Amino acid sequence: MAEVVNLMLLETGVKIATTAGATVEVVENPKDGVWVFAKYLSCPDDPSLEGTEDMFFAQDIVEVLD
Repeated sequence: MAEVVNLMLLETGVKIATTAGATVEVVENPKDGVWVFAKYLSCPDDPSLEGTEDMFFAQDIVEVLD
């Protein structure tokens, strides 16, 4: 079973992996525990997204990266 990521604890600059296989970096966290804004660092399915920002919901996040 996958570990649940607590969005309330994610700080700006933290890198996270998404269910879509992308790696993103948190740029803003409203600390509501539901979603964060993050910038794509890598996105194998759509490289054109790299460098862009989007919102990611809790169910989109699979793990915090080192």
